[in-house]
Amino acid sequence: MDFEQQLDRAHQVLLKKGFSGAAINPIIYRLVRKAGLKVPPPQFAHIGINILVGTVWFGTLWGVIMWFMQWQSLGVTLNYAVNASLLTGMIFGLMMSIWYKISARRKSLPSWHSLAE
Repeated sequence: MDFEQQLDRAHQVLLKKGFSGAAINPIIYRLVRKAGLKVPPPQFAHIGINILVGTVWFGTLWGVIMWFMQWQSLGVTLNYAVNASLLTGMIFGLMMSIWYKISARRKSLPSWHSLAE
């Protein structure tokens, strides 16, 4: 079974288990897949993948917003801004990863690998 078939099967399982469309296929995961990476839905993804995706998108977005709304006028160094953005993104990514794993356990989802069988 190729990745696209496995992804379709995962989306069907998630819908049957009561997840909403936005929860099973968040925009950031669609963008990551369009970039060519084969990333499963967050409920099936490894915790490290969820942390990485959350860190990159949230840390970047939050850092840019903070830079233009506050940090630039306060004279914050670029080094501080990057480090604060990474830390904030990592915390967000970790929290979202935990949320995805808890929701997957509550709904008794199968493993990603078992969907390929």
